[in-house]
Amino acid sequence: MFDRIFANYLVSKQVLGPECLKEIYKHQEAKRVRLGVIAVSEKLLTEEQADEINRLQSETDKRFGDIAVERGYLTESQVSRLLTLQGNSFLAFVQSAVDLKYLKMNDVVDMLNTYQQENGYTLTDIENLKSCDIDRIVPIYVYDLKEGFACDIIGIAARAISRLVDYHMYIERPYISDKLITENLCHQASCGDFNILLAMSGAEESMMKTAVGFSGEQYIDDFEDALDAICELINCINGLFATEMSKRSIEIDMNAPSYRSGKGVINSEEIINLPVYIFDKMVTFSIIMSDNYTIE
Repeated sequence: MFDRIFANYLVSKQVLGPECLKEIYKHQEAKRVRLGVIAVSEKLLTEEQADEINRLQSETDKRFGDIAVERGYLTESQVSRLLTLQGNSFLAFVQSAVDLKYLKMNDVVDMLNTYQQENGYTLTDIENLKSCDIDRIVPIYVYDLKEGFACDIIGIAARAISRLVDYHMYIERPYISDKLITENLCHQASCGDFNILLAMSGAEESMMKTAVGFSGEQYIDDFEDALDAICELINCINGLFATEMSKRSIEIDMNAPSYRSGKGVINSEEIINLPVYIFDKMVTFSIIMSDNYTIE
């Protein structure tokens, strides 16, 4: 996540140009391999076991390695070794930029210091960002949200999107509004011990890229099929949240998701909006923690 955040910061400061960034990403991606692929190539897992774990990740809010250990396919030490082989995305980005001679290490250090000062981050914050660990990064962005369950949902959503759609997804700070003008809206309501509405909205290109990433298809012909796929993604996020809440003896029932193409408006007393960048295109992930809303 932070590799993309910092890369865009460097572009905004004109330290890197967009074309340089494409070359760096290409170089970086050539070195980045999913954990399951590494495990199979190292003969620690079979393809069937890796596929099973990938499927389970859409049903449970757990990391690939954690599921592999739970299933008895890998040991903790084997997972640690695989993570070492996989590497850190931020360090891979920096290494690629240096290898291609677009940056020097001193440039990276200087720009990291400037980034830290401009955003008011502590040294601990920077270390957490550089870890590229979603569980360590999300709290930096949501620390001032009053609604604790919203923070839980954002964490689950970020992990799900990273695992199921785009590993390089990244977020910006959430903002609160009482009205959201939407473009192509997918949403799902849940009720029970408390009420929730989860929604994703965005321009057609952004929603299409999200749907293609989630479905695993190379291309989706019909835009309504794309919106339907995003509804299924929201359903996965809601399902993961409901499962987590059930462990706390909180019951949540999910209604069927729905979608609408074109422009619309959501009205509510408090809408928590999280900008999410998927394949570098923004979609808005919205949360309403009540049933007091209208969709027009």
